Amino acid sequence: MSAKEVFDLFNTTGSGISGAELGTALRAAGKAPSEEEITDLQAGKDIIDEAAFIQAVSSLESLDQPDVLSAFEVFDQNGNGYMSIQELSHVLEHLGEGMPKDVLDTLKKVAAPDEEGQVNIRHLVDVLMKTGN
Repeated sequence: MSAKEVFDLFNTTGSGISGAELGTALRAAGKAPSEEEITDLQAGKDIIDEAAFIQAVSSLESLDQPDVLSAFEVFDQNGNGYMSIQELSHVLEHLGEGMPKDVLDTLKKVAAPDEEGQVNIRHLVDVLMKTGN
């Protein structure tokens, strides 16, 4: 989906994207902004116009599947393509900016751990990359 298509999707009032939805809209455009980047891009504005949104999208780095897979594979202690749901939760909750509890709960469902609490890393990344695009 192009930046313009994402903008049009989130521009429900016809006046632009609300500052509160900027992060969600950027993620829908395939970007992974930090909260600090979102705040900087918002620049105190309550409404983000199309030109500002398209500029924001072009200024942020895109994630690609191999890089995301490599990041999660760091936690594959046994080299078998799996990590425990507990470890995934801990990492996402405590590293970097941390993940809000509601997002973490949704991610745990998406991760689809097996009966032993193990998450297939490749499946998780496939789902995350599909969701983000």
